[in-house]
Amino acid sequence: MLQLAVSAVGRDRPGIVAAVTGVLVAHGADIADAQMGVLSGRFTMMLIVDAPDDLDEGAFLGDLLEIGRDLGLDVVSANRIDPVHATGVLEPTHVVTVSGVDHPGIVHAITHQLARHGVNVTDLQTRRLADGDDPLHAMMLEVVPPADLDLEQLRDALSTVAGERELDLSVRPIPAD
Repeated sequence: MLQLAVSAVGRDRPGIVAAVTGVLVAHGADIADAQMGVLSGRFTMMLIVDAPDDLDEGAFLGDLLEIGRDLGLDVVSANRIDPVHATGVLEPTHVVTVSGVDHPGIVHAITHQLARHGVNVTDLQTRRLADGDDPLHAMMLEVVPPADLDLEQLRDALSTVAGERELDLSVRPIPAD
């Protein structure tokens, strides 16, 4: 079994998911994992796909590109990747929320500070809420801090950056099931 990363981006319209997944089915491929949603008015999908070893990758990509042209998609790609097995997959333990007046560098500043402290980001969503002179930036991250970093240390590390950038910040543990 081989794995592919398949992505598609285009104006939000009916039929994108059906068309892309139709190509997968026609080539005997199966979605192993997926994220899909609308970003700035464009439907965006990122798929990890399991495909048979004898997949004709040229024909597969050709069919995806044809669907992309038919639907007017901006981006269509498929790339072979090394399989990662589900063992050792990190489950998030904390949620970080950040909000404030939008300006360049917010995502970088927060994620840079997380990386400096060995914190893994497992999910990140960000959105500009309202246009105009002072649009609001809102971001939510699911994270996994290292075992030796407690909640207060994590808050302190991020509070410095949030204060410098005039951002509201919250760090909360995710309740265990």
